[in-house]
Amino acid sequence: MLSPKEKRFVKYWEEQRTGGRVSYFALYIPVITLITAIVCSFLFSMISMIGLSYFVSVGILSLVFGIAITVYTWLHNERRFKGIIKREIREGEQQIR
Repeated sequence: MLSPKEKRFVKYWEEQRTGGRVSYFALYIPVITLITAIVCSFLFSMISMIGLSYFVSVGILSLVFGIAITVYTWLHNERRFKGIIKREIREGEQQIR
């Protein structure tokens, strides 16, 4: 039996999956990159690392974090989704017997 939280997740993830991985990445990588750029800028400014290398470092680091977080989130949600579906199939088969 699905909990309300699992039902919301399954509905949400089914909608995300219909758009495909590319559109998911195209949406979330820039957003997460922007957020990590703000955080990195704040942290780097605290250690007084200003200059051209500052902007390059923040840009590269933010992009790497944005890609890594987005890919990790996609894979984690896929595993969770498939686990819930497999569990429901198993429980359904057991109820039939």
